[in-house]
Amino acid sequence: MLRAPLGLQWVVASLAAGLVVLVAGVLLLGRGGEAPGEPWVELGAVESLATSSAAGPTGLLVVNVAGRVRAFDAPDGVAYCATSNRLEHPDGRVWALTGRGLAGTASLVAVPTLTVSGIAYVDPTAPGGPLDPVDDPAVPGC
Repeated sequence: MLRAPLGLQWVVASLAAGLVVLVAGVLLLGRGGEAPGEPWVELGAVESLATSSAAGPTGLLVVNVAGRVRAFDAPDGVAYCATSNRLEHPDGRVWALTGRGLAGTASLVAVPTLTVSGIAYVDPTAPGGPLDPVDDPAVPGC
């Protein structure tokens, strides 16, 4: 029955399992400062990235707002608007910072980004699926 007292082996086994988890966590977190390999492409230091710009050879729109770097496969002309805190196109289309289309606009395709030791990277080979657009009204601010 389960009402019998547990033996010392259960205490030792639980301590050993905890130690294995602790060591694995330290090893995993200790590797966090390494730059990712291929297919990741370095964008540069986060503090030196423009608020929104096309990223060199990748041709992706890179948005750097409040230290959060995002990348999108976006049409030419899309840029960050500080007034509305959204992404906007000169023809009046508007997107949230997540790339979600507003006012019926098709959403942008987000591309994975990663920041390691203050350096931003993008993986242009792994675009995600676009978010579902919403019909919320959105007026361009820029």
